Amino acid sequence: MLIEPSHVDTAQLENKRSLNVAMLGCLSRHLDLPEACWQAALEANLPPGLLVSNLRAFALGRQQGPPPDAASRARL
Repeated sequence: MLIEPSHVDTAQLENKRSLNVAMLGCLSRHLDLPEACWQAALEANLPPGLLVSNLRAFALGRQQGPPPDAASRARL
């Protein structure tokens, strides 16, 4: 599975620099790790002033990313 930045509509990002977190959202659809774990990692690593916009970027990536193919879904 190739996940490209074009999978995310950057016009919907509050901050264009959050594209990397949106891409994590896309990736998270393909890994067998609960969404809450991803969000906890963001909360633990981002300063409070950047957290809300990055959580929104993550959600956007999860929404717009390519759907997982059951055969290629990675298991952790």
